[in-house]
Amino acid sequence: PFLIEPFPTIIAPWLLGRLLIRTHPEVQGQVAAEWAAMCPMEMGRYADLLLNMILGIMIFYFPGGYTWRLFLFMAASHVWIYVFDHSRVLRSIPACTFASYDIEFAAQAVLAPIMGIIAACLAFKLNCEPGVYCLRGPSLIIVCTLAWFVHTVMHLLVLTYVIPKFGKPEPDEDPAGNETFATLAHRVPSSWFTANPVHCLRSKHK
Repeated sequence: PFLIEPFPTIIAPWLLGRLLIRTHPEVQGQVAAEWAAMCPMEMGRYADLLLNMILGIMIFYFPGGYTWRLFLFMAASHVWIYVFDHSRVLRSIPACTFASYDIEFAAQAVLAPIMGIIAACLAFKLNCEPGVYCLRGPSLIIVCTLAWFVHTVMHLLVLTYVIPKFGKPEPDEDPAGNETFATLAHRVPSSWFTANPVHCLRSKHK
């Protein structure tokens, strides 16, 4: 599905928008630009990557044989995702801002149950190994579920109460609260308007 993603997300909206603009003269200005633009960036990529992680972990529940091939193709798909998203962010989407701690915390929190699958898989693989338990039927399912639940809870507790202790405390006052564009430009003269190559060419040859 990742190979065909450029078509429904970039090519198809562009072709449909161009067709609509060409056949409807009343669509002009900002409205026309919005119809020709790509769909806005959203957080659906997290779901894609998390699904790939689940599939990668579930591989270990089954006898090996094609494991390295599956992970090789999975790595190739992630390279494709990175290249596609890199190009999409730089060349296609209008704009996006994902810079809050809420997104970071949510991304880490949804990893908890997925990492719990690793604990459940370990409990499953240890079954009937020398020196450990040997269970059958519902008892094994209960042990695997318990391993998943314990890890998920511990993961979330550490993420919520332990990890924040290693971060910097928030300042009582915003150090840039009184900052103006003039003072900032004096300290950091490089900006979108002064360092952008297109604007530099325009200023040089105007």
